[in-house]
Amino acid sequence: MGMYGGVRLGKHHPRGRGRKAEQPYNAQRHKLRRRAAPPPSATSLLVAKAVAYLQANYTDPQLNVAQLARYTYTSREHLSRVFKEYTLESVHGYLTNLRMQHCRNALAAGMSVLDACSASGFTNYSSFVKSFRALYGITPTEYRAQLRIPAAKE
Repeated sequence: MGMYGGVRLGKHHPRGRGRKAEQPYNAQRHKLRRRAAPPPSATSLLVAKAVAYLQANYTDPQLNVAQLARYTYTSREHLSRVFKEYTLESVHGYLTNLRMQHCRNALAAGMSVLDACSASGFTNYSSFVKSFRALYGITPTEYRAQLRIPAAKE
């Protein structure tokens, strides 16, 4: 290693024995290497399996986190923690959003509010109305009326 003013220099220092200071940076030599994507982790596969199950079975009124945990062979706590880490949403919140989307589509198709509520997997009508209002700012009946107004104008 070189010496500079009584200080020992490392081999990578420009005045040390490594690269010479006047040597230009060689971009070809230091190309960024593209690495293949790492294989999916067991955790991401767990979340993917849970999401697929929720999307296939969200209309089941008995579906809950415990049933989903049994399906994925994990504990409720582990599934909830990992699910939220990957999706930034709780399992219950994800399930509620899926059901709300289904309900909105059913209302747009002309179904009654009660039938849309039941077909979407909600078991309690009053809690459904509260959730709908909290999420969209209007009641399901008002939403359905808004859908009818543009159709009547045309």
